[in-house]
Amino acid sequence: MKRLILLLSSLLLAACDTQFQNTSGAAYLAAGKPEGISSAVASYEPDLHFPARIGVVRLVYNRITTTPNAERLLFAEMLSRVPGEVVQLGALEARMSGIPDYRTLDQNDIRTLAVSRHLDYVLVLSYDPGQNSAEALFLDVRSGYPYASIETAAQGRGSANFWGGPVRNQYRLGVITLRLARHLAPELEAMLTGLATQNRS
Repeated sequence: MKRLILLLSSLLLAACDTQFQNTSGAAYLAAGKPEGISSAVASYEPDLHFPARIGVVRLVYNRITTTPNAERLLFAEMLSRVPGEVVQLGALEARMSGIPDYRTLDQNDIRTLAVSRHLDYVLVLSYDPGQNSAEALFLDVRSGYPYASIETAAQGRGSANFWGGPVRNQYRLGVITLRLARHLAPELEAMLTGLATQNRS
């Protein structure tokens, strides 16, 4: 019986990898500039301070979507512990910033969207139902400095439509992403707590 419980517990666990960064770009470049890569990519300097205006961007299949109420409620309490104001960014805000719904987003798109709302930092939550995975990234809007990131992969097969492609049914997609969000929540809470303790102001 004990062996069965251990087996079931292991099936419920998933791979998690939370990483924090507070290294100096200047110190990194002083040790030697990378060949063939722009030094600007490595020139980030940490400047984490709270209270701040923090945006939340939700990506599904790397495309921006509006955060459903169930997910907002799931993350609301932990976000409220970070000093400052939280601003939800969705598809409408993206369109108003000139970012089409169909386009997959890169860092510049996300920072452009955040700048339009005068935000200091942005929390990017990304779900990939096909890979059964969720990620989070806490980014400095002004410099692009990545303060922390999470990668999680739930146990089991990913989800696909009847033909093996991305799930498009909104109800089914909402069920899948909420499950992934619940899986991500403990790691995200630890990440936000860790960031708050690094407050330099």
